[in-house]
Amino acid sequence: MKLFEEIMENFIEVKLKVDKRIIIETLERIGIANRKEKILYPSCYYFSIQDKDYILHFKQLFLLMRRNSYNNISLEDVERRNSVIYRLKEWDLIDVDENGIIPHEKFVYVLPYAQKYEWLVKHKYNIDLLYGEENV
Repeated sequence: MKLFEEIMENFIEVKLKVDKRIIIETLERIGIANRKEKILYPSCYYFSIQDKDYILHFKQLFLLMRRNSYNNISLEDVERRNSVIYRLKEWDLIDVDENGIIPHEKFVYVLPYAQKYEWLVKHKYNIDLLYGEENV
């Protein structure tokens, strides 16, 4: 249990202002893009545990789901996660303690909703494990 608590120390808790499905769908359109091939790699995911909501970088999910996972989350990954969280706050989708997410200018691509079906979204984390097949 101590390892779990240590991992959770680096989580950013958020308060949802919209349905969680909107957060999940929006996060699926934010990440690293290969514009030439129209492939998007989402960076962050919604995670809920013990009645608390979090936005996590996908590498944090690996740590959470596999205790023996290699912790290779970098400062750049954390800054990217914070940029995503800050955007969600700017769009009035979540509330968050801004002390935990100093805005960074770390670039993340936001795929417009209207273009969503023209792109391939490739997850680096198996989202079926996170949301279940019925929720994706």
